[in-house]
Amino acid sequence: MLHAGMGPDAHGLRSFGELQGIRTFAYGALGEPAPSEELLSSSLLRKIGFKYKRSPVEVALRWVVQSGVAVSVRPSADYALGRGPSRPGILIRAGIKERASVFKWAMTDTEMAAIDAMTAPDGNPTLFSSDGCPGNFVFTSK
Repeated sequence: MLHAGMGPDAHGLRSFGELQGIRTFAYGALGEPAPSEELLSSSLLRKIGFKYKRSPVEVALRWVVQSGVAVSVRPSADYALGRGPSRPGILIRAGIKERASVFKWAMTDTEMAAIDAMTAPDGNPTLFSSDGCPGNFVFTSK
């Protein structure tokens, strides 16, 4: 899991993995196990989104992609563990279109640095990233 608010090297996991030849894959780019209301209501993401006529979802996803991380996202922010939208066809089409649009624009280095500096919402960048498994990874140096 990696999303805005965790910093570009969440808890050192990205740099540790890359030293081992493992690339970072962000599966919780909007929060996990559900999209984070704190993230999606961020005044910084809203401000940047307003400038580019983009939603906070698009800004959050663009930050991950522009950071050089592979990303997997749900087809809409209405999806979460154990729930889906009430009108899935319409929302899925709109969500996929919105997500694909992150490749059509870019933020400035200053905007990226501002999002890098966000300290909330944080998260636990572990496998499955649930509250039930914090601290499951212990980092040791070789």
